[in-house]
Amino acid sequence: MRDECGALHFEILHALPGRLRVHLEKPVASERCFEQVPGVLSCRYNPRIQTLLCRYDPEAVSEEKLIQTLAAVYAVSVGADKLHVKRSEEDGFSMSATGALALAMIGVDAALNLTGSTLTGITKWFSTGATLAAVVEHAYQELQVRGSFDPEVMAVVYLINSIGKTNSVQASLVAWAATFGRHLIPRDPREQVYSVRRNGSETTLIPAVDRRNGANFAGAMLRRGTEMLTRAR
Repeated sequence: MRDECGALHFEILHALPGRLRVHLEKPVASERCFEQVPGVLSCRYNPRIQTLLCRYDPEAVSEEKLIQTLAAVYAVSVGADKLHVKRSEEDGFSMSATGALALAMIGVDAALNLTGSTLTGITKWFSTGATLAAVVEHAYQELQVRGSFDPEVMAVVYLINSIGKTNSVQASLVAWAATFGRHLIPRDPREQVYSVRRNGSETTLIPAVDRRNGANFAGAMLRRGTEMLTRAR
């Protein structure tokens, strides 16, 4: 995050439906103020490592809403005027063993296809089966963790339609890439700086605008306006 100078850090370390663990830069007296948040079932604060573990009802409050509310409560409890919320729980470069096996089988099948080997009659079934198993396992894991799966796993339909056809190796590669490709890209943690605004008993977090991005935008608009005036003349 570019503009986090002076902001107090609130970092999400682990997030699952019904369970949230965050790290607090400044210590808090206890977890009682967090337990009063609607939807929260229980909280446990570890003062030694300054982490807060909250269990909540995902039917009563969404994960994003809970994060925003907990962050606001934290800002009030420590008297912060600026808060830096960072999500570090999302892993990059993640792939299951079945996904790696499927990729290996696709590679073997493709290599034998290029050499014109008669073994492709066997390896295509291995690559298709391994890819199908990997995609189904991936979808099941996402259902268990998030309650839904990403639409790219629907590439499995294309894979099933290719069974017994000459394009099976291409279909296996497409289904594998659609399912696992984005998980191999390193992702920066999502983060945002907020200004804390208090109005009586109500606290609001207002997203702070990156001043450098704003300056660039303003400069671009000024240049565009100048060009338009020049053309009009």
